[in-house]
Amino acid sequence: MTDHPGSDAITITLAAKGDGQTAAALGALALSDHTQSPQAPLSSLADAIDEHGGRVALPYGKGHCLTARNGSTITGMLYTTPPIRWLQGQSADQRARLTQALIEIELLAVFEPYRNRGIGTALLETAEHTARNAGTHLALAKIRTGAFPTMRWYRRRGYTIAGQSEPVVFRTHQGFASCDDGSDGHQLAVKALHSGSTVRRHTAGGATCLIVEHTTQPSATRQP
Repeated sequence: MTDHPGSDAITITLAAKGDGQTAAALGALALSDHTQSPQAPLSSLADAIDEHGGRVALPYGKGHCLTARNGSTITGMLYTTPPIRWLQGQSADQRARLTQALIEIELLAVFEPYRNRGIGTALLETAEHTARNAGTHLALAKIRTGAFPTMRWYRRRGYTIAGQSEPVVFRTHQGFASCDDGSDGHQLAVKALHSGSTVRRHTAGGATCLIVEHTTQPSATRQP
């Protein structure tokens, strides 16, 4: 995948063995900008990438580290995981069914000299495409409350920004499940990954939530 026409061509691939330190440097940059603490220390992530490449074994699935490259130079990274903290609070049976339903964008950063070239967008679109093909229904990111440029960036790419502590409700094979930001100073940005699904805000009894609705059955994907 390449970025905007007229700019240097970029390539989006899984991180390769040996990319760990650069991925960790970009992860630290992401944390300094706007995100929450990662599921695992960046040093552990770097070690895992150096040993195994961009697929990282985690509880309830795998993390995936994508890198953007201009030639041989890594310019950006995006790291996705199962929503581990949320899955830990589910029953074992529900957890097995929900593992594939959601993907969390945990780290996303581009080195300063390469920003405003569409690299972050290319990383995000590649992650969404990969998750969609795997049968994942919903992408979410946690954004620091008050990080309005980041919120606008996600909103322009089709994400809905939840209010503080506003839950996201979605259908599963066993009924409905919900997740929220954990009341830790962040807000959720959420996006349905299939054309047959929408995200809308629902108000009842003075309280609001975001509801993920499936209007048509997506084709050619596995169900969670």
